[in-house]
Amino acid sequence: MSNNVFHGRNYFERMKEHYPAEVVGDRLSDAVLTEWMRSSEFGVDPPNRFQRLTERPFSMQQHAWLASRAVQGGAPWLHRLSASRAYKGLLNLKSPFDLVLYSNLIWELQPRTIIEFGAFQGGSGLWFADQLTASDIDGEVHSFEMFDACIHPSASHPRLRFHHADLRDVNQLDKELFAALPHPWLVVDDAHVNVAGLATFVNGYMAPGDYYVLEDIFLLANFEIINQAVLLAEGLGFLVDTKYTDAFGMNVTCSPNGWLRKS
Repeated sequence: MSNNVFHGRNYFERMKEHYPAEVVGDRLSDAVLTEWMRSSEFGVDPPNRFQRLTERPFSMQQHAWLASRAVQGGAPWLHRLSASRAYKGLLNLKSPFDLVLYSNLIWELQPRTIIEFGAFQGGSGLWFADQLTASDIDGEVHSFEMFDACIHPSASHPRLRFHHADLRDVNQLDKELFAALPHPWLVVDDAHVNVAGLATFVNGYMAPGDYYVLEDIFLLANFEIINQAVLLAEGLGFLVDTKYTDAFGMNVTCSPNGWLRKS
């Protein structure tokens, strides 16, 4: 990550400058802060941050959905979805891990365009739009949904546009719209249909540095699906961004090996 978007080290520089009594040599009075300050990786990307899918295992340190949803007797308490999977009263079916990851990626990437496949009730699109506003980013969210009559009227935002589309048929997508959308892009595929077709279509309009996030696809995927995805990603020039796949442990995200950066 470039220094102009990550300001953590500035805290330690200010501590040394303004509160020297709290600093002894290369240590701070707080042990945890000392560990962070002395870490060679603090605020610095590892040299192998971006990896090919062929270099990555599809194992998970823990299952993001199972680790983050309320359970009783081994079954999810679906009635708790209204509290644990909602945003401004609207369903927003993303794990807590992924909400943190998206928030950080949006700040780092500064996307001018967020493309969402699968709007559901509009909660996630509204959350993305609010993230752009909170980060003072001049961008828009374009969300595509076949059952767009189910989008709630309160999912309204000046930076958010919903589009009707049956994503099983990429010919329903407006080619002129995609060609005109400013970069960088953050593409979020949460539709779970026509994955290869959508990725191939969108790839034709992507620029190096754009992101394509495949949600949920690999959580319960079999060998055949994973092998097809690896071949697809290799062919389209995508690399896995391990900063996001492994932030909470190996593939602790609803998008294991699915935070892809266009090379």
